Amino acid sequence: MMHVERRLALAAIAALSVTSSASSASAQAATPAPSAPPDRFRLVLNGSFWPTKPSFSDVRTFPEYAETTTIRTSYQAGTAFGPDVGMQVSLFRGLGLLVGYSYSKRDVTGHVDVSRPHPLYLTQPRSASAEISGYGLSERGLYVDAAYARSAGHIDWALFAGVTLFQVEADLLQRPTYNDVYPYDELTITSTPSTTVKEDPTGFNVGGRLDYRFGGSQRFGVGVMVLYSKASVTLKAEPAAAGAAYDAGGLEVGAGVRVYF
Repeated sequence: MMHVERRLALAAIAALSVTSSASSASAQAATPAPSAPPDRFRLVLNGSFWPTKPSFSDVRTFPEYAETTTIRTSYQAGTAFGPDVGMQVSLFRGLGLLVGYSYSKRDVTGHVDVSRPHPLYLTQPRSASAEISGYGLSERGLYVDAAYARSAGHIDWALFAGVTLFQVEADLLQRPTYNDVYPYDELTITSTPSTTVKEDPTGFNVGGRLDYRFGGSQRFGVGVMVLYSKASVTLKAEPAAAGAAYDAGGLEVGAGVRVYF
């Protein structure tokens, strides 16, 4: 009898042990595994294209031969290519901060018209014209934006807007040199030397980005970006000049690599 009771007690203990183990395993299975923390940082590396072709012009007047010389210059810039690098950090529910830097460079051509007084006779100005080539225009932009980003599977997108700090460097016409010989009835422009003008205007930007994350760890991806920025500035070849009104920035379209971490 004692042996039977002992066997029953051992069987009951074993059953309780199995039941407890099964309950613990079920509880562990029901508890979801902790998810990986969301990516807070996005590194954006773009090659960008600026499709617009900005134009600008200036007029200068100064005294010569007891009258006034007038120089009218028009400039035509081409399209531009350059890098655009940004770092975006998520702070709260998709809201965050984007800081970026872009650089673009354009070739510039132009045309100059000169009206210059006659050195011997009053009210008999002479005229001359010439084409300008080989000039350049570059822009550096540092942008600081508020950003909103969301993800859906492999797709990641962001909208952003903020302030852009530009640095503009433009080649402008110095005073032309002339072939001006006796009897001074004809005036010919022999050269159009340039001077580099630097200005630092502040403007705004607004844009968006659409990216695709690769499979696996989804730490890398590719994407496209559209950005519009603008800052108005006056470019002066010399302090006394009226200056050329110019809008830095413009439409930018970029594509490149994304890194998430």
